[in-house]
Amino acid sequence: MRHALPSASVTDEIPGFPERFPVRDDGLRSWRYKAVSLICRASLRGFFGRGLQLDSMSKFPAEGPLLVVCNHLSNIDPWIFGGFAPGALYCMSKRELFSNPVVAWILAGCNCFPIDRGAADRRALRTALDVLSRRGRLLIFLEGTRSATPGMRRAEAGVGFLARRSGASILPVGVWGTEAALPRGHRLPRRVPIRFRLGPVFQLPERLPGEGRDDQAVADLIGSRIAELLPPAYRGVYAAIDEQEAIPSLG
Repeated sequence: MRHALPSASVTDEIPGFPERFPVRDDGLRSWRYKAVSLICRASLRGFFGRGLQLDSMSKFPAEGPLLVVCNHLSNIDPWIFGGFAPGALYCMSKRELFSNPVVAWILAGCNCFPIDRGAADRRALRTALDVLSRRGRLLIFLEGTRSATPGMRRAEAGVGFLARRSGASILPVGVWGTEAALPRGHRLPRRVPIRFRLGPVFQLPERLPGEGRDDQAVADLIGSRIAELLPPAYRGVYAAIDEQEAIPSLG
């Protein structure tokens, strides 16, 4: 049986955040999670209709430890995961989102926990490793924040650290179109096509050549896998990477 993490291992005192995290320790969704998922799914399908094109979620592994790593273009991106990803995911979310006690209570019920961006948040990293050690599935946005342009920014080294330390399988995910559906600074979405693509699950090789042992190199490797799923205009810093050099043979 899985065990909840003490709140002290997740965060300092945040009004609305539960004393124990996650809310359910059996790997299933809480009622809050189910309700938010239904709202996300109904809202996205109702607004975008057939313009929302998703890969079959049968490609989504049902069990962990699993790192789900995606590029990030819009605030719509986490709604897609919340509405359509099967089972219970965990997610690292920027601490600013937890400033409202009601929002903090809802997010915690959806297995979201805070991370301080722009610094090495050891507490959040420990929580993430604990989630993965208990065979959980953790969602991370590769660049740490929304990209200001459609092209990918360089991956955060912390993603490589988690992949290397946990030994988890990795599911790369590519999303595009959401930057036009809800651009930065806009509150109302627009109806445009959105594409959400799942790549093949892979694991890091036991030995990485040369600088591949570095956390940033591992993060870049994952970034290049995500870039493979995207149209060329969205690959950003990973557009010019030589695939033979960037991606060693993976098991």
